[in-house]
Amino acid sequence: MNEHASPEEQRVDALRDLVQCRRPVRDAVAVLAGYKWDSDVELVNLTRADATRVLRGYLSGALTAEEAQRWAEALEVRDDVGREQGFEDELTEFVFEMATPEVVGALTSQRAQQWLNAFGGNGAEGCRS
Repeated sequence: MNEHASPEEQRVDALRDLVQCRRPVRDAVAVLAGYKWDSDVELVNLTRADATRVLRGYLSGALTAEEAQRWAEALEVRDDVGREQGFEDELTEFVFEMATPEVVGALTSQRAQQWLNAFGGNGAEGCRS
């Protein structure tokens, strides 16, 4: 993270680290714990490419189901993370499903592939833990 950036820029950078899997989930979540989750504006958007990145990470074994769940839990409650225009409902459903396996069932390779197909695959590289 750039220490010369403003606090707002640092917050956006931390959000992008999580949303785009630019650093391990545990590290990204720890950094974001220092920032409020509520916001009047959406600072970063979750996109289908971001969701695809997480799914590919899971399918490749780079992310465990628990790490994918932790990623989604961290995003689910944040007012400062929006959703890609035109895909808000699908991405919100995806995050909910990933964050609540106790409600909808555990993530499986088959379900991950179904989500990949729904999001068009987008060719994004997978997350790393």
